[in-house]
Amino acid sequence: MTSTSPAIDRLAPSRDTGARRDDAHRSGRNAARRNKTVKTNARRTTFVIVAIAASFLFLLPIIWIFTTAFKPTSEIFAIPPTLLPSSPTTANFQAVFTDGVILKMFGNSLFVGLGATIVSLVLGVPAAFGFAKFRYRMSGILLGGALVTRMFPPVALALPFFLEFRQLGLINNTAGLIIAYIPIVLPLIIWMLEGFFRDFPDEILEAARLDGLGTLASLWKIVLPLARPAIGVAALFGFLAAWNEFVIALSLTKTPDAQTMPVGIASYITQFQTIWGQMTAASVIYLLPVLVVTLIAQRGIISGLMSGATKG
Repeated sequence: MTSTSPAIDRLAPSRDTGARRDDAHRSGRNAARRNKTVKTNARRTTFVIVAIAASFLFLLPIIWIFTTAFKPTSEIFAIPPTLLPSSPTTANFQAVFTDGVILKMFGNSLFVGLGATIVSLVLGVPAAFGFAKFRYRMSGILLGGALVTRMFPPVALALPFFLEFRQLGLINNTAGLIIAYIPIVLPLIIWMLEGFFRDFPDEILEAARLDGLGTLASLWKIVLPLARPAIGVAALFGFLAAWNEFVIALSLTKTPDAQTMPVGIASYITQFQTIWGQMTAASVIYLLPVLVVTLIAQRGIISGLMSGATKG
């Protein structure tokens, strides 16, 4: 029969106590990890729910426009209202296409938007590059002056444009609209591209100068190929600014020969009634190209927006 020494017998309880203490610490750490995981999952779930709810609230008007365009008149005015049509119809689109006026205005919007964007790019790209890379006295004031016109609401510009364009014979003229939209589109393009060009590496420009390239040649051959994503995003936002403009187009045009799509959509609101079916159908025709282009180019848009976020 074996026996243990008294010293070993005295150490046994302390070992058991230490093991229990380690187990308690380990359990506490595991519990803390579980609580942290639960809190993280709860935060993530809350964020997802809030994001979905916010997205639904933002998209609800667009969804309502799309569904209303396919509703017959009886469902449009039904009480209580319904989101989805029970008897979908294309009668509203047929009325819009049969009229033909809205399609003429759609063409005007496309022509004016592209014209104002192209002219603004031709002027805005070298202007933004100059403001970003050449610092001189009053350059900040000049940049601020170029951007301050973007801060004016269109209604403040409508009356001066009308008085001046009436003298020049540019009322009810798409060329006049392009000229009027340039002060709206150009500051936006300068503002977006100036930040990108400011972060453009000076070492590349210096290497181009050592190779014998002047400022304009460096801009054309070196900078523009690398700035295509940023220029594309600036062009898209500039085009949308002209595409969605309403007040100036309403003030400077009188007939469908020069009126743009926003004015045409508003024309369905008459003195005696609002033709909701045709108005929403025309709105769908107006919105669909922009939504399709944005969805197709969304990766390029993100790339262009992020291209000036960090120094290259």
